[in-house]
Amino acid sequence: MFLSVGRAESLARHERQPRFRPCEGWRVQFRAPPAVTAGDQRRSAAIPAARARQARVRRPEAALARPFLKWAGGKQQIVPELVARAPRAIETYYEPFIGGGAMFFALLADPALAPKRAVLNDLNRDLITVYEVVRDDVDALVARLEALQEPYLAADDEGRSAQFYAERGRQPEGPVDLAARFIFLNKTCFNGLYRVNRQGVFNVPHGKYRAPRILDEPNLRAASAALAGVRLTHVDFEAALAAPRQGDFVYLDPPFEPLSATSSFTGYTEGSFSRTEQRRLKLAVDDLTERGVHVMLSNSTQDYILGLYTANRGPFAGNRYRVDSTPARRAINSRGDKRGPIDELVVLNYPPEDERRELPSGD
Repeated sequence: MFLSVGRAESLARHERQPRFRPCEGWRVQFRAPPAVTAGDQRRSAAIPAARARQARVRRPEAALARPFLKWAGGKQQIVPELVARAPRAIETYYEPFIGGGAMFFALLADPALAPKRAVLNDLNRDLITVYEVVRDDVDALVARLEALQEPYLAADDEGRSAQFYAERGRQPEGPVDLAARFIFLNKTCFNGLYRVNRQGVFNVPHGKYRAPRILDEPNLRAASAALAGVRLTHVDFEAALAAPRQGDFVYLDPPFEPLSATSSFTGYTEGSFSRTEQRRLKLAVDDLTERGVHVMLSNSTQDYILGLYTANRGPFAGNRYRVDSTPARRAINSRGDKRGPIDELVVLNYPPEDERRELPSGD
């Protein structure tokens, strides 16, 4: 094709323009929803989300991937039960609160039943950056983690503590450094808990483990394969839920409603996940149900949450949602004698016949 000199120069100038990249230091607090209609949100979010409609072929090692982060409230213990209750066929999988990603990785373990596409989201910007680096630059991440792991494992207790607090106190330089620092702190901090203060600063103390596996190269490479073609977003959950449609599956694992005044661990961003947010999430579940989207939600068995999904009011009066519970062991209490099994709520908006397996009689 022939181009004029002027046109060629214009194209060359365009190619030299730097592409926009968000500042790694940005952080977002929970805010009141914008003054737009649900229809406006669906239309605006559907434009970029349409890219996720094209299925991507993942490498075989994707089926071997496991969560590469420890995460308070993570679902690894109960994920077999949750996956068994997932829909048999999934067009696009959406997870607005990705956290450690146990459900996502478990859904890929059986290629025959794996979702065709996936859109993963979290309000924690640093967490999404970690997923992006694992997906797009795993070689550089492995090299950086190796450089962090070697001196840490070789040091005595005092040297390890000094390295931990030095990493915790510094500002990362670029996405790969941020991701490596995030994983290092996650594997060496107390209980793998991610918590930030009101200024958005990570403030969990050193965990003092004997031999933490800071670099798990085989799993990071499997996770990179699993994330190939996956769309990663960093928006409020309501915006993340604008695109799903009939045939899609949404798994919701929000910060849990605390069972007591001293058991809240919802501070994984500068804001908190209040009852206002829980109520807003319930309205989003109602909207998804109206659209024919399959939804599964996990939460605590706190009375307020039970009331939200069992109350005989709203567009789905008459026990529209199936509300069950499953036991899970939690280890985030500072006192060992307070750790143990605790029931987690499982809410579904689809019938048992749509699940991957039938529930035992009486369940």
